[in-house]
Amino acid sequence: MSKANFQRIRIEGMEAVTKELNRIRASQAPAINRAIDDTVKFGQKAAVDAIFNRYGFKSRSYIEQHLSVSVDPRNLKGVITARYRASTLTRFARPLTRTGKNGRSRTDGHMISALRNQPTWFKGTFTVIGKNGNQIMFERQKGDNSWRKLKGQKAMYGPSVAGSFRKIRDDIEPPIIAHLRNKYGQYSGT
Repeated sequence: MSKANFQRIRIEGMEAVTKELNRIRASQAPAINRAIDDTVKFGQKAAVDAIFNRYGFKSRSYIEQHLSVSVDPRNLKGVITARYRASTLTRFARPLTRTGKNGRSRTDGHMISALRNQPTWFKGTFTVIGKNGNQIMFERQKGDNSWRKLKGQKAMYGPSVAGSFRKIRDDIEPPIIAHLRNKYGQYSGT
């Protein structure tokens, strides 16, 4: 059928059906918006907990700081987004010390847990303060003094919050859906 044939078809009562659908949507939109708003907050908390439990970030506040939420009430949509920039490896590390020849304590690298409870020892690591005030971790090998210039050296990074979120997204999806259904039922009165 051509487009012209579709324009000739006329069904009585379609204006009334459209009007009724708009009335139903208008009456349910506040309940849907409240359910979406609550669910987005629940989803953000679930994402922070799942990322913190899976990855070795030292603090939840770092993850919370780099996860953001937004709600669009016109389109009845909520979005959780995360920062894509890689996290410096110092977010997953704790320094190790050993007793030196003269009895003093000296650094002996870092124990790094990019995944929670799976530590790896990096013996020749050290940290410096970067240009924008953050701590950056580098690694050197025994007898290698090229690290002193730091020119051409690559800093060590761990997973980004967005990469971590991508991995746990499928795990937290069913509880978020259940929460959305529960809240919608609660707010709509069904």
